[in-house]
Amino acid sequence: MGVALGAAAFLSLPFSALASPSINPNAPLPGVADPHATRLWSVWQSDGTAWLATAAGDTPADGSVIGWRFSAAPDGAASESPGGDLPAFETVCGKDTAASGHKRVAVAVDFGDGDTDAYPGDQPPAQGVLTCVAGTEDATTAQLLATAAKVRVNGQGDVVAVNDYPAKEKGGTQLTAAAPAADGGSGGVPVALIAGGAGALALIAGGAVVATRRRAKPSTPAAR
Repeated sequence: MGVALGAAAFLSLPFSALASPSINPNAPLPGVADPHATRLWSVWQSDGTAWLATAAGDTPADGSVIGWRFSAAPDGAASESPGGDLPAFETVCGKDTAASGHKRVAVAVDFGDGDTDAYPGDQPPAQGVLTCVAGTEDATTAQLLATAAKVRVNGQGDVVAVNDYPAKEKGGTQLTAAAPAADGGSGGVPVALIAGGAGALALIAGGAVVATRRRAKPSTPAAR
């Protein structure tokens, strides 16, 4: 009797309730980039244990680690931080101090995941950027990025392309890099020169000590 009642109840349901859920033909397939999703460059600052969201106009202090990430953000928010291991300032920049009035900052750039972040048909650069840059104490995160890579920004100052990626983004104006330190930002010994007769320059001790900048080998951020 119970089985019969159950069968009768099932047969009495509307056909629409028995049909398969409707499929939105415009919805992206799992693991495939959504062509309609908002995509943007977001900027992050390390606190030593995690990435914390910051802004393009912020002015990080000497010894900071800044990360930029291109990602799809369906809700218009910056939801993806740079991938891979969290960089350490000492590893990227060494322990040298910045020149007077300047700061040294480690900058990491993650171009995002080619499957889920890139525009359909676009391909991010094979390698990310991980380098040490120098700039004046008031240099912003965007200006420091422009010291490490070619950067274009829109009228609101938002970064729209880094090293001409994404290729779809053709607008924006090129951002001026942060002014380098007087000794090249390395914190090392600058080339020492003295003036000689008739404006000639002589190298002290018959040689020059060339300042070097310790730069970490660029690494490919881990794919998401």
